Amino acid sequence: MPKLKLDSLEINYEISGSGPLLILHHGFGSWGRDWNRGGWLEPLQKHATVMIFDAIGHGLSTRSHEPNDHTVEQRASVVNALADEYGTERYGYVGFSMGGRTGLELAASTPERLKMIAIGGMHLLPATANADRFVRHMKVLRSGRAKSVEKPDGDRPGNDPLALAASHEALLWWQGAGDRLANHKAPTLLFCGEDDAHFANAKESAKIFGFDLAALPITDHDSTFFSSKQAVDSVTAFVAKHLS
Repeated sequence: MPKLKLDSLEINYEISGSGPLLILHHGFGSWGRDWNRGGWLEPLQKHATVMIFDAIGHGLSTRSHEPNDHTVEQRASVVNALADEYGTERYGYVGFSMGGRTGLELAASTPERLKMIAIGGMHLLPATANADRFVRHMKVLRSGRAKSVEKPDGDRPGNDPLALAASHEALLWWQGAGDRLANHKAPTLLFCGEDDAHFANAKESAKIFGFDLAALPITDHDSTFFSSKQAVDSVTAFVAKHLS
């Protein structure tokens, strides 16, 4: 498996399919190959060269305990560096949950690089809107009591609780993207389960910014990624239409 070296970090990635580059960013606690587990890769490969990767602190990438390595801005820099490694300036992007926040940062900070973007299970607000929940999770992850996250899940390696805690800490520093999208022009799809806590804001954001919205009935946060054929079909159709 190839690895991108970025300063002191190593990012594990894989490429499949053919066509314009499409980078997929998974959510918190997952890894790149979970896109295949959710049934995403085969349909997307028909329209794009698909790059999956393990975010910092996840999978086979560097499991840093330093929060500065996990900021949303740093995660966005990793995505652009992966596109540079592939050799393309512009690319398509699909991000879920944590990967959705990274996509919103890309839309705010480097909109010129995006051909299209699809954001799943995420709103445009800063994480401080749910600060208490993240602080509680950080305490548990750093307490030594979070043994369950260290267990492998299928072929996915077990997670490092301290790396996940660093990710949460850094996330609370992010300012959000809602007031920084003036230069974002790429076609944008928000896809979200109607039973996801983020759905109301996703629906409102789609209306305010003129984004496309795929509302998934009887679907919660995790099932949007792991078991929603409607989510896969909606994103695939959007990619087929806009990534060229």
